[in-house]
Amino acid sequence: MGSTGPQKLVTVVWSGLAAEVRHIRDNCGLSLEAVCDQLGWQQSKLSRMERGQQCISAADLASLLVIYKVTGQERAQLLHLVERQDEPGRWILDSPTRRTPLARLEAEATSLVSAHPLLVPGLAQTTDYAYGVMKSEDVPAEHVESRVERRLERQAIVAKDRLPKFDMIVDEIALRRVIGSHKVMARQLRALLDFADRPNVRLWIVPFERSADAGFHSPFYTIGFPRGESVVQLESKESSVYIEDKTKIEIFHRHAAKLGKAALDLARSADLVATIAKQHERE
Repeated sequence: MGSTGPQKLVTVVWSGLAAEVRHIRDNCGLSLEAVCDQLGWQQSKLSRMERGQQCISAADLASLLVIYKVTGQERAQLLHLVERQDEPGRWILDSPTRRTPLARLEAEATSLVSAHPLLVPGLAQTTDYAYGVMKSEDVPAEHVESRVERRLERQAIVAKDRLPKFDMIVDEIALRRVIGSHKVMARQLRALLDFADRPNVRLWIVPFERSADAGFHSPFYTIGFPRGESVVQLESKESSVYIEDKTKIEIFHRHAAKLGKAALDLARSADLVATIAKQHERE
């Protein structure tokens, strides 16, 4: 497949494959020049592939994987992605050893909305809280460290020069559920308040008495981009699905607006978090 016009939507699969190809080359310690010399390519060709500006054909990917010495299941998975580059949406099995598209999508985003009825959103989690979440989800011990590190690395997006607008919609129950210990929870809620004090961040708490009627039963995460495009991530224990269908995404936008109306205003949300933090500190 050749290069695309500027109006073509780059799917999560397509851009995710591009990021994987770049990640593998970097891990091999090979320069663009070195790879392209072996293949007889112009450097611009591989550069466009790695930036998601040009689809990657199965033949070209197979040639790259020979140079990168990628074999077995990893090779098969990457070649499978080639077949799905034009398909919107994708299930992704979580891997403790490699990045999923989420960090890359967040880095490109102009707006984020994280709605969670049970947990503090990942971008605002403390290290101890994140470890507690992993333990409660029975993540294998050998994978916990890498998963926590990956979650904390994502938090760097809020410190970059071009900050995305970030709305957190959290159920009151997430503030009261004890993850790790009351001490861990108290520190987490204090950190949540500090996080919400950033100019690009807003924290909305949906109180107990309103969450059921608002339909706040399942988490979702919407990621908006400069041209008005969006992706919705739905995360489960071992995998995530990325939704790119505009009609389906609009359902989540409407649900976020409904939850926003059910939530306390920003000042009362902060007051409730502070009150519950004090309760954890007394336990």
